[in-house]
Amino acid sequence: MKTLILPFLFLLTLIFSCTPNDNDEILEKNVASYDVYVAGMENYKACYWKNNIKINLFSPDSTTANKILIENNDVHVLGKTRANFNGSYYYWKNNVRLNLEQYLGIPAGHYYKILDMAVDGNDTYFIGYYDTLSPVAVQKYAFCLWKNGIKTELNTSDNIIYDDSKISVFNHQSYVSARIRNAGTIESGYYVNSLFHTIPGISTVCNFTETVAGIQFLYTKNIRYYSMQLSTNTETLITDYINPPPISSKISGEKTSSDYYITAIMPMINSYLKNNVQTTFPLDTDYDMIKDLFVLDGNVYVIKQKSTPFASKVYINNVETQSIINPANTFVNAFNSVFVVAN
Repeated sequence: MKTLILPFLFLLTLIFSCTPNDNDEILEKNVASYDVYVAGMENYKACYWKNNIKINLFSPDSTTANKILIENNDVHVLGKTRANFNGSYYYWKNNVRLNLEQYLGIPAGHYYKILDMAVDGNDTYFIGYYDTLSPVAVQKYAFCLWKNGIKTELNTSDNIIYDDSKISVFNHQSYVSARIRNAGTIESGYYVNSLFHTIPGISTVCNFTETVAGIQFLYTKNIRYYSMQLSTNTETLITDYINPPPISSKISGEKTSSDYYITAIMPMINSYLKNNVQTTFPLDTDYDMIKDLFVLDGNVYVIKQKSTPFASKVYINNVETQSIINPANTFVNAFNSVFVVAN
């Protein structure tokens, strides 16, 4: 793995080549110390990097780590085997691994998919669905929320309609975006705990973030991005930029700022939206997929990927800090998720 990490203390030395106003801005952003966690895989094995130092996750299988969260100094990772169909899903807490099929009580041998993970203090949440093998068509797939391994069945359907769902926890309440089946029709919106709130016209549900304006819910309809401020049910058109419809869209922000960022693997090639303004990433245009983006104290952390040959890079405030490539015609190394904490 090629590494180009620049410690923040080194970055601070760059202020001497800036204007006085630039000095103040850079100093303000970088006086604190941060731990940067990046999850992914190397040599077809799930792992994560803390400040560019790799930690292998206990995993005898061929796996990749798809999401990493840090809470109370505990490291939480969600991953799976890289099977094309019905792979196994795993969860690591401080490198202790659980098989989620077993931990969540999913019947052995039933097709299942774990869609997302959230952590709130000592509570861990997962959302996903599984094939119940029920002879009743509308009960075939069960969409569930698990809190500390205890299941709440949210919805059932005869079709897989849940793949876009995401989960966040705010004020100790779970928020789950979802398309559900209700009395024979498909509705879209979000759950707060187990209570569903319908928003008409949604075609794709995305995720949640919290800014100074409150909890924001991102979704699309009529091939346009919208967000809803959930405390007031105020819907805002973000952009009609989308054409074709988006893939893997995400809204990111932080509670201390009004800024928000929207990324999508497609069709926003090498760009993202910041406060509704399309922003082109200034480096490595061949790394045209923004895989993940995280914001903390005004600093922006980005994972970008390219597909031919497959490779990943990490950037902090538009400075490349980490990269990983693949041998020719292979896909065994990748960065997938970034999370940052102040220390």
